[in-house]
Formats: sequence, structure tokens, C-alpha cells
Amino acid sequence: MSARLLVRAALYAALYAALTLAPGLNTLSYGQAQFRVSEALMVFACVDPAAVVGLTVGTALGNLGSPMLLVDVIVGSLLTLVAAAFMYRIGPRFVALVVPVLVNGLGVGAMLALVLELPFWASAVWVAAGEAAVMATGGAALLVLVKRRGDMFGLTLPAA
Repeated sequence: MSARLLVRAALYAALYAALTLAPGLNTLSYGQAQFRVSEALMVFACVDPAAVVGLTVGTALGNLGSPMLLVDVIVGSLLTLVAAAFMYRIGPRFVALVVPVLVNGLGVGAMLALVLELPFWASAVWVAAGEAAVMATGGAALLVLVKRRGDMFGLTLPAA
């Protein structure tokens, strides 16, 4: 892993963790109804392999504030890794924004059902709805910005 890749991964991790744990935003980050502003950063996984690693680590750090602590740190990070890897394979297309909605809706919904004994389908729907809201707003806006001005972030996009 090159130093540049490592630094970018560290930046993604730090940004994700900071946006998840920030006072005010952290109240929306956990539980059955989640609205993680930090999830908009998943867009970078579409174009930057460093984001796949960095966002996974950032999720682990952000989930240190979770009421399900160890389970959420491990399982939540794995869910982010799966979603980010799929997004990287899809590339910078709007359909990629659906991946974290499905992965987190079903995965976090299952985790909430198993650990906190909340109803699975209600949890899955609420988590997916929060994820969809973030992806449809911040994620979509960030994807447009990355596609138009990826160079602003130091990213080079493949020719379409």
C-alpha cells in the first residue's frame, strides 16, 4: 500500500468517525432509526480504493459510540466493507447509491433484531429509510460533484 493511499484511507476514516461521533450528529447515528450524515462519504468508494479501507476503519471507530459496542464495531464494519467493495465494482453511477441502503438495511436490521431484540422488518425498513435519505441527498450531491470535479479531490476518474 502506497503512502498516498494510506493517507487517503486515514482521511476517510477520520472524516467518517468525526461525522458519526460529532455531538448532535451522534444522536442520529445509532438505533432503529438512523440518519448518519457520514454515510454520504460512501460515494468515494465508487472511485477510490482507499475509501473502501478508510470508510471501513471509520465505521469501526464511529461504532465505538454504539450501544451494541463490540458487535456493532465488528459487524457494522464488515457491512461497510461489503457495501464499499460493491460500490467500487459498480463505479460512479447512481445505482451504486442503492448498495449501502440494501446492505445496511438488511444487515443492521438483523443485528438490531438479534442483539436488541427489535423486530427485524421494522428495523430493516427504518435503517434503510435513513440510509436512503442520506444517499438521495448528500450522497447524490457528492456523487455529482465527484463525477464533475473529481480532480478537486485529487481523484482521477476512468473515461466513461
